[in-house]
Amino acid sequence: MGQMIAMLQKKWKNLPAALRTVLTLLAVLALAAQLTTVRHNASAYRTGVWDTGSQTLIYGRMHQMEQGQRAPGGFLGVYTEDWSDDQNRSWFREDTPADAAQFRPYTHQSGLQGWALGGLNRLLRVFLPKGTARETALYWVNSTLFYAVQLLTALAVWQELGVLPAAFWMAAILLAPWLQRGMKDLYWVPWTWQLPLLAVLLLCRCTCARGRTPRWCWPLVSLAVLVRCMCGFEFITTFLILCEIPLCYAAAKAYCVEKAPQRACRWLGRAVGAGAAALTGAAAALALWFGQECLCFGSTAAAWQNMAEAITDRISLTDDAVRAVTIGQVLAQYFVLDTEPVLQLGPAAVTAGQLLLFGLAVGAVSVVIALRRGVAAQLVPLGVVWLLSLAAPASWMVLSKAHAAIHTHLVPMLWHFAFVPVSCMLLPALAALLIRGRKKDLVASH
Repeated sequence: MGQMIAMLQKKWKNLPAALRTVLTLLAVLALAAQLTTVRHNASAYRTGVWDTGSQTLIYGRMHQMEQGQRAPGGFLGVYTEDWSDDQNRSWFREDTPADAAQFRPYTHQSGLQGWALGGLNRLLRVFLPKGTARETALYWVNSTLFYAVQLLTALAVWQELGVLPAAFWMAAILLAPWLQRGMKDLYWVPWTWQLPLLAVLLLCRCTCARGRTPRWCWPLVSLAVLVRCMCGFEFITTFLILCEIPLCYAAAKAYCVEKAPQRACRWLGRAVGAGAAALTGAAAALALWFGQECLCFGSTAAAWQNMAEAITDRISLTDDAVRAVTIGQVLAQYFVLDTEPVLQLGPAAVTAGQLLLFGLAVGAVSVVIALRRGVAAQLVPLGVVWLLSLAAPASWMVLSKAHAAIHTHLVPMLWHFAFVPVSCMLLPALAALLIRGRKKDLVASH
């Protein structure tokens, strides 16, 4: 059996790199589609819906495009007075005509996801005339892309840390109740959260393979962040931290594992470069957002005022709506008081606070053991990744405490873009590291 696997691996490596990439992507898409189908993620009724309020804006935009209406400029919006009125979804599902004059734009978002999904909806109408069938198809596409992105990330984990950490990463995705409901969400399009992470992982891979960073990697990082920002600025700090995770890991690994400070300097330079590329993408998205505001309001002054209000309403230092809420209270709300499970298998469930305490305990024990066995330096890159995965969701609770305090349905999803899968991934990685250290001790004792 081992010889057969070795032979297959040899044949695989002998294939052209481009062919291997295509076959890998096809396999990932096929498995992602299978997971979506088996776990019924395309059904709003078997797995539930996450955020019906925000998703209404997407239904309004898709319905607007389907009817060929252009006023007032192609923004996310609704045909009703209430932003969270599910009537817009009903009209979409039932193909009910709507009055273009009644459309109310939601100008705080650029609406890239509404435009893209609206175009896909019009294409699907050729094959699926019923609105209910198109809704299911859109959920299926969204969930399949989410699984595909997670599988690609797991492949990167496999190549770096091994098969067990990759398996634990995917297990964290499959056992997450909030993800099973939320991956289909057409407003947040959760798979776009991972685009910056994938872009930087590709940058790392290309740099390691070629000994230098190809020039096209930098604009790719900017584009990934640009796309994410154009689907919503709500959690901008989160995905910028996610963008840095693999680069910080590579920098720490170069210094601690390979004992090569000069390589660490090069990797830190790439980390700074990727951060600059990410900020460039965010700046471009802000410029496009401002352009759409100008198109909607007709003047730069009114556009700037509306845009500034939208931003400051979400920042802790300037928000007056819930100024009495402190950062400590918000952190306690989600780390201590929140009982929503982040992982669940039958009756067994784990909350974010429990996972945090478990991670701290495992980390403390690992440090003690690693110090005794002389492999403590190798814990640094793993620790960097874990701390950043924790800082990512916490950053939004700190920098936008007011928004986080009242949007209790959004925060549970944040755990699953880094903190939960990274925590699960590191368990077998730590075990393998400490076991290898133990084997070295046994050899030395003889």
